[in-house]
Amino acid sequence: TALLFEGLSFVMHLREQLLNQFDEAHRGQIQEHWFRSSTESLVPAYEDIPEAKIFKGERTRFSGLTISSLDADQGVPVEFAWELVTENEVTTLIYRNAQKQGWAVLSWRGGDIGQFNYLASDGQWHEQWPPNSFGTQPPQLPRAISFIGKRRETPITWLVSIHGRERPKLDLRQIDMY
Repeated sequence: TALLFEGLSFVMHLREQLLNQFDEAHRGQIQEHWFRSSTESLVPAYEDIPEAKIFKGERTRFSGLTISSLDADQGVPVEFAWELVTENEVTTLIYRNAQKQGWAVLSWRGGDIGQFNYLASDGQWHEQWPPNSFGTQPPQLPRAISFIGKRRETPITWLVSIHGRERPKLDLRQIDMY
């Protein structure tokens, strides 16, 4: 009987560990999906839109318009931002909506890792967007954005290709529909 209970205890412990690993993997997939879906759906702003809505990227933050917001109707361009905030040696990836409300999506220990990078059409990576090297008419959107961070103290990199155009399409607001 003692051996049976010891074996059962061992099996229950393995089951608990396996369920925890599945839970963590699922949580990681959701976090990555949120980042990818909102980022790959970036759209350029019309030229007369306020400067604040045009895509801007830095090493620890980027903002612009997406048609795949985490908290608004899909398909409607909405302001959003992703940012990295470090406090007390803990770095947090935060999603911000149009009202500047923030949700912590991912956190890890260590303030030395975590950044965004932006891929230009010439194949060069930059720590800011638009890069200074593009002159007076840089494209509004990069070709891709990379995120470097950690999950459970393990380094991760998410690379997201931007599906939107670099510049806005024909301004449909100017077409008389009737």
